[in-house]
Amino acid sequence: MADIDVFDVKGRIVESVTELFDTMLDMEISLADDGAEQGDAGDMIAGMLSFTGDVVGNFRVTVTQAFARIMTAEMLGMEVDEIEGEDESKDVILEVCNIVGGNLKSGFNDGGLSCIISAPSVAMGSSFDINTLNMARYEKHIFHHQEHSFLVEVCIKAGEEASSEAVQKLTPIDINKFKKLDIISTAGDTLIEMFDQMFEMKLEASDSTPESSIEGLQIMGRVDFAGDVTGSTQILAGEALARIITAKMSDRPLEEIKDEDEIKDVVGEMCNIVGGNLKAGFCDSGLTCAISTPSIIFGEDFKVENLNMARYEHFIFRFYEHDVFLQICAKIDESAEARVQEDAGSTEDEVLEAKEPLETGDDPTVDKSPGIGARAESADDDVSGGEHQPGAIDDVSDRDVASSNIDLILDIPIEVSVELGRTRMKIQEVSTLQAGASIVLSNTEGEPLEIFANGRLIAKGEVVVENGRYGIRITEVINRMERIKSLG
Repeated sequence: MADIDVFDVKGRIVESVTELFDTMLDMEISLADDGAEQGDAGDMIAGMLSFTGDVVGNFRVTVTQAFARIMTAEMLGMEVDEIEGEDESKDVILEVCNIVGGNLKSGFNDGGLSCIISAPSVAMGSSFDINTLNMARYEKHIFHHQEHSFLVEVCIKAGEEASSEAVQKLTPIDINKFKKLDIISTAGDTLIEMFDQMFEMKLEASDSTPESSIEGLQIMGRVDFAGDVTGSTQILAGEALARIITAKMSDRPLEEIKDEDEIKDVVGEMCNIVGGNLKAGFCDSGLTCAISTPSIIFGEDFKVENLNMARYEHFIFRFYEHDVFLQICAKIDESAEARVQEDAGSTEDEVLEAKEPLETGDDPTVDKSPGIGARAESADDDVSGGEHQPGAIDDVSDRDVASSNIDLILDIPIEVSVELGRTRMKIQEVSTLQAGASIVLSNTEGEPLEIFANGRLIAKGEVVVENGRYGIRITEVINRMERIKSLG
């Protein structure tokens, strides 16, 4: 396995950029000396994507919009003045980012550093900077074509999670759950809850529009999804609100918040929380994905777009006179779509095979043997085949599906945990903890402890000691319907 600290990033980039400009753009390009600055002026456009896996981080290419139009004309075989609007230039920059970033990803994989990349996105504007937080390596390489510059930036570090190929997919993919609002709509609730519990700030729905501008400096935090789901989570706020949030989190006066990096860290952590919540929802529906490390865009005039997504959701909130914009965009990767179609075909074959030994008197139009994942198209459809009994349809259909699938998952291990209690502490309080300090939890003495299976409450109990080991005696089992409701 290659060492990420010594991997030849520069060599891989020089090779792929040179080949790209030679074969696809028919343009000569040369690498500038180390330490050279881009030096271009005017409106800029950047294509960016993220790595996740054994390597995590970001990859970016940045050019002037004027040079992007020249590149677009060369790639499409047109004259520059024939390029109308920005859409063609965006597509070309995204494709260039995908090609060079994808080539770098292939280099990592060839060296034993397994990783995947997100779908690229584009940032445009006249005044903005892009930073990726807490990276181990940062490389900047500038190429020149005549008077134009082509900037490539790579920010990476070793990943802490297992690579995507090592992740077992134990949950059937539920495409319908992705298409509904029951996953993505939780992002707005997560943001409200986070402001309430972490910052003690109440967010309210805003009548602003996504196109509304925030006066002065703006700060956007974003994380990308990669894997079965690709897309991004973006939180945009004014610099003034970001300073207020930072002061609340650190429990310090507002006038003491002057460090720009500290503000970026807080906004990045907000994105981590919202994006992590969404990732969990995607994984619950069988869509394995990872999220990137946060990146921060800071400036007065910029916009960020993710093109060709299946879902776009905007949430706009207000804290006094300050607006907060939350945007989620995502789509299911083509390979995941293919697996869904394969699973659907297998399910149909299993159902047909189960129906072949038809007994006398059976109605051949009624499917009494649903296969894995086979469900009525609507929760209101009567799939019982008999007389309707109020309140019984959903329970019966769920029970039938569960009984037909339960044997498949009996050997799957799950993690059982016991929660003694919870508490909320400010960062300042945590930083002062020393050996011997006590932390008071929410539970009182003698109160039943909560027992979780894979993070879901299943029972309550009390502490016992068996053969010198701690254990839990179950005193209450959460009823079946409550457990099912908790899965939503």
